[in-house]
Formats: sequence, C-alpha cells, structure tokens
Amino acid sequence: MLLELDEEVFADADGHNAFLVLTLLSFTIDGRHDWYPPPAVLDSAIRYLEENAPKLLHTWRELLRNAATAGVWQAARPRPPVTVTAANLDALAHDLGRPAVVVVENSRNDGSFLRALFQAYAPELATALDRHWLRFGHTGGGGEQVHVTDEAATEFKAICRVIVIKDNDRKYLEPIDRSVPEAWPPEQPHVHIWQRLEVENYLPDAVLHATSHPDAETMIYHLRMMTPEQQRWIDMKHGLPKSKPAELYREVDPEARRHWRTGFKHQFQNPLVPVSVVLRVEDFRQLGDDVHDELTQLVQRIRSVA
Repeated sequence: MLLELDEEVFADADGHNAFLVLTLLSFTIDGRHDWYPPPAVLDSAIRYLEENAPKLLHTWRELLRNAATAGVWQAARPRPPVTVTAANLDALAHDLGRPAVVVVENSRNDGSFLRALFQAYAPELATALDRHWLRFGHTGGGGEQVHVTDEAATEFKAICRVIVIKDNDRKYLEPIDRSVPEAWPPEQPHVHIWQRLEVENYLPDAVLHATSHPDAETMIYHLRMMTPEQQRWIDMKHGLPKSKPAELYREVDPEARRHWRTGFKHQFQNPLVPVSVVLRVEDFRQLGDDVHDELTQLVQRIRSVA
C-alpha cells in the first residue's frame, strides 16, 4: 500500500510506540509498502531513529532519503494513500503486517491466471505473492464465497485489504460501471465481477494453444472471428450449445459452430495458466480494449490494498 506517515507518529518514543514505528518503517524499507516522505517528515524519522534505533540508522538513513527523492517523481500517483497517525498507528501496524487477500473460486486455476496477469501488468504483485504479502482465498465454489470473504475481512482492524473476484454468470448483461469511487480506506471487501462470463474468457491465445484439445488451433481461429460480444459470453468449457443468450450466436458461421459444438471441456491445463506460458500486456490487449481496460483497473485496485 502507499503510506503517508503523519509527523506526529514520531513524537512518542515509549517502548510500544517505538516497536510499532520501527515495524512500519521496516515495511517500507523491504518494499512491502511504499512511503515517499516529504523533507520535514523525513527529518523527523531520522531523528527518531537516532534516538531510538541508532544501530539501524546507518543502514536505513540512505534508503529513507532515496524514498524521499523518489517521491519527487510520484506527483501523479495512481494509488490513494493511507495516512498513519498516532491514533491509528496500532491498528494499521497490525493490518499492514498481514497479507492482503484476493478471494477467488479456485485458488489453483484462478490463481494461476492472476499470477500471470500480475507478471504482465504489475510484477511487484507477483513478488508480493512469493513473499506472502498477498495471498489467494479459496472458496471451492460460490456457496462458500461469503464465508471465506467474511473470514478474511475479520483479519483486519481498520483497513479491509480484501478483494473478491466473481464470475459474471450472465447476470450482468450490460458493462459494469466502475467509475463510482468507493470509500477510502476500504471498510468492506471490494467485489470485482468479471465483465465477461468467467476467467476462461480472458485467456490469451498462448494459453489456449497450451491446452490438450486436438482442435485448439482451429477453435482459436473461429473464436477470434466472432464478434467481441460473442467472445464475451461464449461458454469456453461447453461451447455454443451452452452459450447464452442463444440469439447472440444465430449468425455464427456453420464451420465455427461445428468446431465449437463442445468447447474445451476438461482439456484446459491444470493450473489454468501453466508456469511455462509467460504472458505480456500485449497478449491481453489483443483480446480487446475492453479486456485491457478492465484488467488494468483490477490490477490497480489490487495494488491499492496489497
């Protein structure tokens, strides 16, 4: 997360406060969270270290100054900051020390897709996964989603660092308006509903080529010949017979209909995106501007709480 430390945080040097302050500073030193201190606050932080942790000062002084310098180039920050004050220091030190949670239906398959997405759009999120600063919550099905989400939310005291990603299931036929800003910092889990049917509808061609389907290349060709709206709602697992609304596919070419009579069924890889497939932003952008824009917004939202 992007932090702003109020200068008053460095005014109290009692034992417990010193522990919390040093904990927060350690988060920023090791790259878990970002802090770009203005000059006055940087001076207060250095004085605090001189008085309370002189052994750390030699190592941390230069790193803090580098962060302050980097702040000059952070004028247009895409992430909203979280302000740490003397009043919320205890709660935020707790929350910021726990991994952020992304709740998905299947942590192996959905998780593999999100990891590939992070590596393309925000490698620091892939690093956060590796360092256990970010984790996936596994629901095993929609019925457990509320329970798993509620359990994750209870891990936090002040900032709910939980994001839920849900399949669309054709419940939202119109594009979802994500322009309305939510409360910040978040007090409830953020819910992201895919604008396409489900995660399989966001798989770039490289992933589909990696499936075990013997007709994969031809299926991909006919899939990309369909309209964006048809690609949005097609049932990638079960093909056109299960794709709704049915009238959307009435004009599909007979040859395409023949190849898509069953979909990919169980021939997707497990995990969904194999580690051997390395994706780039351009791979997702080729699926359409709607996909690229949605994934960009989702990654930014996850970065804001990770």
